[in-house]
Amino acid sequence: MRTFFTISILVIALHADIVLPNNFETDFKQTITNDKGKTINYSGDVKFKQDRTILLDEHGSQTEMTSSLFKWSYKSPTEKEVCTDGVQLIVIDHDLEQVSRYLIDDGLELEKVLKVAKKIDRQNYTALYKEIEYLITVDKENRLKKIFYTDSLDNRVKIIFENMNYNNKSFDDRGLECEEPKDYDMIEG
Repeated sequence: MRTFFTISILVIALHADIVLPNNFETDFKQTITNDKGKTINYSGDVKFKQDRTILLDEHGSQTEMTSSLFKWSYKSPTEKEVCTDGVQLIVIDHDLEQVSRYLIDDGLELEKVLKVAKKIDRQNYTALYKEIEYLITVDKENRLKKIFYTDSLDNRVKIIFENMNYNNKSFDDRGLECEEPKDYDMIEG
């Protein structure tokens, strides 16, 4: 399964009904089931930070610029790190001693998914984006809790977030970087 695209590309922004923070840290459990019924279970933690900058032009008009950083640290069944800035994806696979770099062209663009999301009930939303249907669940405080979808490779993906820590004031940006070991093989994609 080409899981690293499926499991690692999330770009988040604010949506009127779903409360998403400037940063968060959380544990995750992810299940990916292929079209033949084979399932892989992953677990680890993820960190996210979104920076917002207001730019003023010469006429005083404001433009908001956002940038997002994600780092997925997989602990089981294999140890790997996946970092993205929304443009480039870096995968460090410690078992294979390999660093892979990719430009993002197909992944879960949660910001755009949320813009088309429609509320089903108090905690559930559905969205259709790029011919993929998503089910998004939030907790009682409207914080992201679960995402379900079938990706473009027909893998059924379920991501569950646990121990969510929103807007952590002591958030450390350095924890978002993937440190590339010099002795690992490098792959450019």
